[in-house]
Amino acid sequence: MPSPFPGMDPYIESWIWADFHANFIGALRAQLNAKLPKRYIANTELFIWREDPTDQDRMSLAGPDAFLAERFETDRNAASAIAATLTPPVTTVHKRKESKHRYLRIVDSEERRIVTVIEVLSPANKTQSGNGETYRQKREEYIGSGLNLVEMDYLRAGIRPPLGDPAPPVADFYVLVNRASDRPRLGIWPISVRNELPPIPVPIDEGVPDLILDLRIAFNRVYDEGRYEDQLDYSIPPHVPLREPDAAWARDLLVQRTIPT
Repeated sequence: MPSPFPGMDPYIESWIWADFHANFIGALRAQLNAKLPKRYIANTELFIWREDPTDQDRMSLAGPDAFLAERFETDRNAASAIAATLTPPVTTVHKRKESKHRYLRIVDSEERRIVTVIEVLSPANKTQSGNGETYRQKREEYIGSGLNLVEMDYLRAGIRPPLGDPAPPVADFYVLVNRASDRPRLGIWPISVRNELPPIPVPIDEGVPDLILDLRIAFNRVYDEGRYEDQLDYSIPPHVPLREPDAAWARDLLVQRTIPT
């Protein structure tokens, strides 16, 4: 059964998001490879970044060692001595933690070069600092290096990456298309929760026609195959509340869906 919403389903921005993100990227990849000219191939790539732990992390990891040392000094029976030999004399901290984010890229298989990057944002990409800051820097590198970029933001929470000047109208979701040959101009699709997901042009190389990506087909495939209808509770408000009057519109939509025909 399809989603009750005509476009992006706001209920997916919840505990189910990670599953949706991974499978939506897979659905986009399949659609791209069915349409791309022979020399171009869409594949998935994993971006990994590392962060230093906070001072609090260091303190919490150092705590147990001090406790063991104190206990060893006050209790010298045989059992304690055996336990102490199993405790390393020095405990340190791996100074960086890893975060991972999967995205799509279109490559020219003949020249072995990246042509276009397609990003579907995750909550980690929209934090004020840390992972969000890392993503925004990577985004600038895409644009500055002359790559085409298609960025899809289907999350209403978090800090949105800059959408140009002047900024587009406020909307629930956005798709950005940066065509390398049109820099510094950006194409923006503001999308309301009431709107259908529009077809989006994916730029490749100059002289090569854009590929049209049907976002609705990809979304429907993921929704159906993931059995989201059985997992999402439409009887309560979404995890990230909608603004009025959209919230009232959504309530009416869901009531009509539950009325037997």
